[in-house]
Amino acid sequence: MSKNPIHEIGSPKTERWLIVMACSFVPVVAALFVPQVLRIPLLAVGGLVFIAGFILMLRKSGQPAGNETLRRFVHSDSE
Repeated sequence: MSKNPIHEIGSPKTERWLIVMACSFVPVVAALFVPQVLRIPLLAVGGLVFIAGFILMLRKSGQPAGNETLRRFVHSDSE
């Protein structure tokens, strides 16, 4: 039996910038339940984490898209 090449490629990976942006909502939600004194710092932390995720997204968009293994699999027949 031949191996299925789709299974050799691997599972899709979650983007790091998406995880960072999702984590930026944790301090914002926590700010709803803490005393007034802690709200502004928590909102600031949430904003900074969101900006960090946005920067990661911009850096990722500058890189070539796609998995290198997938690219070799697709172009192996045409070379």
